[in-house]
Amino acid sequence: MELKIARIISYIFHPLLMPFYTFIILFNMKIFFASILTVEYKLMILTFILVSTFLFPAILTYILLRKKSISSLHLEKREERTIPFLFTIVFYYGTYHIMKNAEVPAIYLLLMLASTFIIIMAFLINFKFKISVHTIAVGALTGILIGISYRFNINLLLPIFMLIIIAGLVSFSRLALNAHRPAEVYIGYLMGFCFMLGLFILG
Repeated sequence: MELKIARIISYIFHPLLMPFYTFIILFNMKIFFASILTVEYKLMILTFILVSTFLFPAILTYILLRKKSISSLHLEKREERTIPFLFTIVFYYGTYHIMKNAEVPAIYLLLMLASTFIIIMAFLINFKFKISVHTIAVGALTGILIGISYRFNINLLLPIFMLIIIAGLVSFSRLALNAHRPAEVYIGYLMGFCFMLGLFILG
């Protein structure tokens, strides 16, 4: 039962879904850079992000499985993560580039580009260390919300608190599934959190 719950948590908070979740949260904030966008425009961006940062990488990972380039969709083996990482980097940067041409507000472009850099960092670290991309992603989202709260002086205490709980659940799930060692989980979270928070504090 514990393993089943852990697997469900890992699916719900899969790293490829985190950009989609991030933009849903940002678009529903009562803040100027969200209020200037129409509902139709937000839906168009959300659909594009879901397709380009989740669906396309997921399909290509499945193709790799069919071609036996990887042994599992869960990418348990560190060396099998290289090609999926590269695909994801390409799709994330492509998403940023298309959004830039569509004149999406600068803060969304910054976060998409920052997400691309985080994946590049994870890709490089992966050559020596199987860092948890799940906790990188949830750590990054937590850092974004704390950063926005700090930078724009808005109260996001409730969603931040909820994300900290989610981070705990995601960490539990990765450890329960024996997908990572504790250090890989905690360093992943700190990396994502510190990188995104640093953008707002130092930027």
